[in-house]
Amino acid sequence: MTAGSIFLGIALLIAVLTYLTYPFWGAEEQERRERRSKRDLLNEQKEAILAQMRSLDFDFETGKIPEELHGPQRAQLLAEATAVLQELDTLSGKRSRVATDDDIEAAIARARQAKPAGDGHGSADDAIEAAIAHARTKPSAPTATANGKRSRFCPQCGQAVDPTDKFCSTCGHKLLTKATK
Repeated sequence: MTAGSIFLGIALLIAVLTYLTYPFWGAEEQERRERRSKRDLLNEQKEAILAQMRSLDFDFETGKIPEELHGPQRAQLLAEATAVLQELDTLSGKRSRVATDDDIEAAIARARQAKPAGDGHGSADDAIEAAIAHARTKPSAPTATANGKRSRFCPQCGQAVDPTDKFCSTCGHKLLTKATK
């Protein structure tokens, strides 16, 4: 026997053994599939129910199913979908919408009880109005800058500008210079 035929025999033996033992390797894959979480299974079930509902609605719209069959079947599918969604909510730890709404209503009631006497908006409104008035005020006269020059303000937006500026850096308005006055 030559070395080439020995290597060919070994390669053929490895290929056959690999082919024969492959199902045992697949057992791990099957276990992994079985260990999928309940959430994945419920999501698949939800999608299947929704597909059935779409199919049922399509069949009804095309006239394949009469109204007497469509109503009860759709109600049954809706009940199944509701049960699956409730199971998904319990798995994810979400509370029901009714409980959340009750919490919101309780928080609103507590906030209303905590309001001071009167309308409760006077001081907040006054503070807001004062802030708006302060923001709207424009400086009336130019002020002196750190280097002793008088600063100017844009007549369009009220932004402070340098005495050498020809245009406002904020709004782009052309500024009047002493030469153009």
